[in-house]
Amino acid sequence: MRPIILEVSSDRGDGIAIRADDLTLLTDAELKTLRMSRADLQRCFAEGVKLLEGTTERDRVRPCADETADGEWIVTLVHHSALSDPLKQDRAQGKA
Repeated sequence: MRPIILEVSSDRGDGIAIRADDLTLLTDAELKTLRMSRADLQRCFAEGVKLLEGTTERDRVRPCADETADGEWIVTLVHHSALSDPLKQDRAQGKA
């Protein structure tokens, strides 16, 4: 099974990649920076896992969480190029 990475939108306009293994390590201060509760983050990860069912790494998609204008977090699958894939970057840097 491939590692699950959820990209969470930020105020800066870029996404912050969070690995499933790091869920329990995030501090309350880090969650505040994301403007997200721990429950919302866990729900978004669960939705991301469900959305990834039936896909493979070759599909080049990853789950991304984004906050709507009314404060609700939604998760969608976003296509990405191999050049921007964080998993590929880790392998290239010898972190696989």
